Amino acid sequence: MKTLASLMAALIFFALQCTAALAHTPLMFSIPAKDAVLTTSPKVVMLHFGDPVRMLSLELTLDEEAIEFGFRRNTEATDHIEFTLPALKAGSYQFAWAAIGADGHRVSGVIDFSIDPNATESSPGKQPEADEHQHHHARLLTLQSQGI
Repeated sequence: MKTLASLMAALIFFALQCTAALAHTPLMFSIPAKDAVLTTSPKVVMLHFGDPVRMLSLELTLDEEAIEFGFRRNTEATDHIEFTLPALKAGSYQFAWAAIGADGHRVSGVIDFSIDPNATESSPGKQPEADEHQHHHARLLTLQSQGI
């Protein structure tokens, strides 16, 4: 009986830790997508989050050189961020972003993409942050539905 109580306590602790890990706001998708290879310059950058965020920073670089595109912090939380981009030349780019989620936690990430006019345009790319959070959330819901 004591072993069963210890096991239940461990499972409850694990479930609470999973819930805390899920509290951070995930980036659901982006345009351009992570690791995308584009044949032309994208007209916009879009970030779509699982919950509203306030953007702290969004920096675009080419070979570590910053490219200005008019980013400004949003004063109201939103789950969708969009900015028009200048015409970008061929090369490997990186968007580095940081935001504060509704839970007060800072979230950040990097989106690498490239422009190659001679390439076959890639698929949008995998969004691992969203996939990982959805997988953990599904596991937690399964445990809860089983009364664990």
